[in-house]
Amino acid sequence: MQDNEVDKNFSEKIEDPLSAAASRLFGLSYLFPYQRLVITNILEAAQADASSDRESLGRQIVILPTGAGKSLCFQLPAMLINGLTLVIYPILSLMADQERRLHERGFSPVIIRGGQNKEERDEIWKKLESGQSKFIIANPEVLLTPQVKSRLEKTKVMHIVIDEAHCVSEWGESFRPSYLEIGSIITSLNPPLVTAFTATASAAVLEKIKKYIFGDLEARQIVGNPDRPNISYSAKGCINRDLAVRDLLLQNSRPAIVFCSSRPGTEKLARYLQNVFGEMELSWSGEIRFYHAGLSREEKTDVEKWFINNQQAVLCATCAYGMGVDKADVRTVIHRDCAPSVEAYLQEAGRAGRDGGQSNAFLLWGPEDEASLARAKTEEARGRVSALLRYARDVNHCRRHSLLALLNYDSDGEVPEKLCCDVCENKASDALREELTVLNFLQKNKRRYTPEKAASVLAMSKSIHWQEEDASAVIDYLIKTGKIKKHKCFPWKNKITVI
Repeated sequence: MQDNEVDKNFSEKIEDPLSAAASRLFGLSYLFPYQRLVITNILEAAQADASSDRESLGRQIVILPTGAGKSLCFQLPAMLINGLTLVIYPILSLMADQERRLHERGFSPVIIRGGQNKEERDEIWKKLESGQSKFIIANPEVLLTPQVKSRLEKTKVMHIVIDEAHCVSEWGESFRPSYLEIGSIITSLNPPLVTAFTATASAAVLEKIKKYIFGDLEARQIVGNPDRPNISYSAKGCINRDLAVRDLLLQNSRPAIVFCSSRPGTEKLARYLQNVFGEMELSWSGEIRFYHAGLSREEKTDVEKWFINNQQAVLCATCAYGMGVDKADVRTVIHRDCAPSVEAYLQEAGRAGRDGGQSNAFLLWGPEDEASLARAKTEEARGRVSALLRYARDVNHCRRHSLLALLNYDSDGEVPEKLCCDVCENKASDALREELTVLNFLQKNKRRYTPEKAASVLAMSKSIHWQEEDASAVIDYLIKTGKIKKHKCFPWKNKITVI
């Protein structure tokens, strides 16, 4: 036997079974170290007997950044272990996206959701009981219904996965109380394996995950570096956010997602952008749509399919689209409205650059944020929003390091300067962008114009592309905040000037 034959036979004998499975089932040639660790823990716990070894390995909290391949960490084990894997998602779009990806890989998942009729449910139970499907996709609300809960208790659920686990904290204690019952779902199904996944989690959110999902049981924590070095972070102060969104979309690459805080806000912004870019006769003005939880299932599916393969698309969306939907080539993410927490912001900003390409994330801030703080129902919620606003207004510290610090992650490592942030590139400002425009104009035209005339003159400027009502809103704000004043006496009565 020749030496090369010995080497070949030896390599075949020591082939890594995990890499072989990833290659055979998913066509992957490489597993990231954190993926390997999480998957190994799951498989070892599945093979252990009912002992403390299984318990210690079988409960994990996994914090990996967006794009690090969290889904593979439970998809691959689901294909290898005996028994069912139940994955709990917060929103229908995420459930549909996971189903789509599994079907593309040749698997046969089932979705359990509200609104299904008896025939649909009977078909689901048939697939599960026959072994045709090993993968259940559901949300917490449907799992709490007596019929579903009773039926699942009779099946062998081996692994419960809670994806986007930070929702337990952010949603469970406000408008999604079902998230606080996930612990009871786990108790009733009594699976040997439970894994909670999220892309971001501060110390406070991590404690809520432990409390509501694992209770008194210990869970291993696997924390990857949450940094996304290919995303450049910026914050822009503005009075008219729609105008700021317009200008950022003109200056940055597409596909793009613009996150808004409300359903009406997404629709209004999409219509505004369609109109303004249509007037500019831009070729992609027709590639602007909106997405929120109020759309019908058919409408959501239509938008998702449109966006996933569209290189020019601009999607105005609420957080209903933001979590876990796998469009790899999003180049720009803009937060028109402040996110409810640092975790939510990083989660949604992380929609950019999943393919590793250079991307940009912009957070807009301004006077409207005081209303956001006022709407926060608890001191904890106000604290989360305040932390993000302090980050936005801070022009003295690297934004990447600041975000990581808010997650209690040590970010002493080097950061690529050209992809870092507006602070490191000396482009950051703590002023409102329209404020600077108007103040510079009035400095050159002291006591020359009334507010109405000043707004009219500003609207004629070809360099800023404002409507007269846009300029009036800025001038009114500056008068209200005492940065400019309107004279009351002759000879400059009603004329405005900088204080």
